[in-house]
Amino acid sequence: MLRYTNKTLGTGDFENIENGLLISVKDKTIKVTSAKETIKEVTIFDINGKLLYNKKKVGSTELQISNLQAANQVLLVKVTLENGFTATKKIIFQ
Repeated sequence: MLRYTNKTLGTGDFENIENGLLISVKDKTIKVTSAKETIKEVTIFDINGKLLYNKKKVGSTELQISNLQAANQVLLVKVTLENGFTATKKIIFQ
């Protein structure tokens, strides 16, 4: 049985930033920003799993990485926050 409701489909409050975490790339600089928690560790891998960058004890809500030696490729950025939350995001580094 189908019921008609006079509502439009929507996304409600769209929240693309998981746990207040944003990772962006501009001019070969990767910027990791956390809106709510302090960043504990940032690790970057290439698509083959090779470790390219690791910084422990970041201790702030923002980190900029500008000296990364990587060609134009997809990278995996793993971010761990002080509250134990861990997220891994894919980015295109160019």
